[in-house]
Amino acid sequence: MDGHTCDLADLAVGFAGAVDAIGTPDFMDALTAAIARAVAFDNAMLFAYKDGERPRGPYTDIADPAEARIVVAQYLLGPFLLDPFYSEVQQGRTNGTASLYEIAPDEFFKSEYYEQHYRRTRITDEIGIFCALPDGAVLVYSVTRRHGGAVFASGEMATLRSLAPLISALLLRHWTGPDLGFGPHAGPGRAPDPIGAALAALGEDVLSERQRQVVALVLKGHSTEAIAMTLDISADTVKVHRRHAYAKLGVSSQAELFAMFLDLLSQIVAPPV
Repeated sequence: MDGHTCDLADLAVGFAGAVDAIGTPDFMDALTAAIARAVAFDNAMLFAYKDGERPRGPYTDIADPAEARIVVAQYLLGPFLLDPFYSEVQQGRTNGTASLYEIAPDEFFKSEYYEQHYRRTRITDEIGIFCALPDGAVLVYSVTRRHGGAVFASGEMATLRSLAPLISALLLRHWTGPDLGFGPHAGPGRAPDPIGAALAALGEDVLSERQRQVVALVLKGHSTEAIAMTLDISADTVKVHRRHAYAKLGVSSQAELFAMFLDLLSQIVAPPV
């Protein structure tokens, strides 16, 4: 533990302001200001995910429109499908707190997605708090360190974990009711798989099922060894599948594969309304 502490009286004042702002346009700013009394961060954002639809990004405190476009708008166009926080939601996570370093695949920081999104947004660390809504959507409220800032210390992470139930309760109270623009709740069951749909279109009848699986894990930032463990095959077999998939698709690098993938996603994932 790094000895991180915060003033409880000051924190109580901040969260009281957030409670008073529930149901008003000022709520998200009030909540962000309250959390900033406990842990220092550069920016905050809120994304809502539901049933494989394109996410909604109803909030960010990034003031510069050009930066907000990179961090939020461009993310919503398709790259979100390779995001570790989205993957957590797809795997069924609906609550709790996670840092980017806890949930990212082992070679995520070498992946083309990381290069094209995180480096461009200059996010050095991110902590997300998950909150399920009654309509089936899952909110992820994130605080970030950007522009080369230090990663969150263990004490700061512990503080956010302690506050997470309160933050989630406030998010639930505020966002139960407002229309985020999603379709009707489909009920329990497996969410659609846009990544699988894009990969199916990517290879059509060219790639085998195993080759599509390998390519999907490569795009998400898994190493050869991690893919081998996930698929219960040898590392050499993974390399063969990857080489053959690249040859069939006519690409020679992950950058080319990523570009092809995003182009297909823009056609498959429905645009927000």
